[in-house]
Amino acid sequence: MKDKATKSNGKKPIFKKWWFWVIIVVILAAIFGNTGAKNGVEDGAKDAISSTEQQTEEKQDNSTSKDDISFVVTNVPNDVTGNWRIATIAENIEMQDYALDYYKEYFKSDDEIHAIVNFNYKTTTKLSVIGNLLDVSVYEYVDKEEHDAKLLFSGKLLKEYHVNKDTGEIEEIQ
Repeated sequence: MKDKATKSNGKKPIFKKWWFWVIIVVILAAIFGNTGAKNGVEDGAKDAISSTEQQTEEKQDNSTSKDDISFVVTNVPNDVTGNWRIATIAENIEMQDYALDYYKEYFKSDDEIHAIVNFNYKTTTKLSVIGNLLDVSVYEYVDKEEHDAKLLFSGKLLKEYHVNKDTGEIEEIQ
């Protein structure tokens, strides 16, 4: 007696075909593979969040309000000296008050000259070292000066300060 498969036009049921099982295996692998990756991403995200929360708590315990401002410092385009650095911010801060903290955090050498473009105040502040002093010169911002060393600090000088690196004392020059 012949089985049902041969009676109905000689075709095998779909679950007896080899390609059906290959498709099932691929689908199951995709489902379980994505679940594992999703859990890994979720675990990584949870670790990052708890690490950030811990750092925030530490900052609140050990820092002043000045530490709440962070700068991303990069090289200045078209700088021929290799010593110029730039950071852009949009904060309501006076750079002479942050100059010493900024210097300690971001200067790698006293030969460097740093520009901090503040888009809120439309100013560009130049920080440089003169002996035991930080020279803090505040200029009017010139459109797109952050993109070219040749334009940097080309605005009108508004104010100049000296900050003593040892005491933090700020003296207005102009």
